[in-house]
Amino acid sequence: MRKFLFIVAFTLYPLSSYAAGDVFFSLRNTNFIVSLSFVLFIGILLYLKVPNLLAGLLDKRADGIRTELDEAKKLREEAQTLLASYERKQKEIAKQAERIIKNAKEEAKAVAAQAQKDLEISIERRTQAAVEQLESAEAAAILEIRDTAISVAVAVAAEVIQNHSKEADQDTFLEKSIIEVSKKLH
Repeated sequence: MRKFLFIVAFTLYPLSSYAAGDVFFSLRNTNFIVSLSFVLFIGILLYLKVPNLLAGLLDKRADGIRTELDEAKKLREEAQTLLASYERKQKEIAKQAERIIKNAKEEAKAVAAQAQKDLEISIERRTQAAVEQLESAEAAAILEIRDTAISVAVAVAAEVIQNHSKEADQDTFLEKSIIEVSKKLH
């Protein structure tokens, strides 16, 4: 209402500027007609309750803005809650990843140690197999050398006997010697 009175006073302000001889309240005076039109326009606006309608619209808009602000606050709080939960989950996942890495390193060390043991056992087995092969080859070589020595000795003995004895005695002596050498060496 104060605004309305201010507007009316401002509109009627030109009344005070007229001298005694000039007539303000005349239809020929354009200032009077504009002032009268303005007062009528304001009166019609007040009669139709336009200020109340405008105030109601502004109140509705203010309520809408308040509602949106409240929703925005709720969304912000939810977002902060979600952010906090994701940060907690991230920390948990980081700790879990560290545990997994630590376990993997320990398992890798254990596997490496087991592989080292297995390699040592394998090397030991192969060495043992090689030693056994060498021993077997050595025994076979000794047997072969012995057999060769026996054959050579028998051949030499046969030749010596043949050269030093009679022919009849040689056959008998040779057969006995071969049988005796064979018994002793095999």
